[in-house]
Amino acid sequence: MSKLSLSSFVLVLLVGVIACGPKAEAPPPEASSEPVAQVVEVVEVAQEAIAVLMPRAGTEVSGTVTFTQTGEGVVVVAKIAGVSPGLHGFHLHEKGDCSAPDFTSTGGHFNPTGDPHGGPDDVIRHAGDFGNILVEEDGTGRLELLTSMLTVDPAAENTVIGRAVILHEGEDDLESQPTGAAGARLACGTVVMAGLEEVPGMVHMEEEEGPSNSEAVD
Repeated sequence: MSKLSLSSFVLVLLVGVIACGPKAEAPPPEASSEPVAQVVEVVEVAQEAIAVLMPRAGTEVSGTVTFTQTGEGVVVVAKIAGVSPGLHGFHLHEKGDCSAPDFTSTGGHFNPTGDPHGGPDDVIRHAGDFGNILVEEDGTGRLELLTSMLTVDPAAENTVIGRAVILHEGEDDLESQPTGAAGARLACGTVVMAGLEEVPGMVHMEEEEGPSNSEAVD
């Protein structure tokens, strides 16, 4: 074999070895400096306030009243027990102070608009006019209504926070001024923001099918 042929053979052999050798790996892509969008789930928590009723001395009244803020207004739900059967006036009073034995420390009906007393269906009425609760023969009663005259927002002038709910001995006639002639105050509860824990003294009553003493107000 001539020197030229030998050189050509060696050159071809080297080219083959290089072609069959390991290939260099491509560098990994650089990490993006762009911020990664995070999906955050927004959960809307309803504002709620609650009052636990304190009985007047010598009585066995118990109950709870909840105030739940909705887009249409505040839903008021009252549940009571240990009360004589019949209609009993039920109102929101201006001061959340149940310290007096007769509960007169709560002041009058909550009435930021200065309007006369009326029923929950009247356009002109106190913001705290909730009408009457019908108590059954077993001593329990329930009332549910919707009002746009109140709010659970503690910063608002018409807030329920820091006020008191009063259950009366007699029926509110929805006409007599300024209280509806509902008689003495039977039970009192200060309205506070509801927490995550159950409020001690909360009344639990089984829900029965059928119509309830429910009223809707503007």
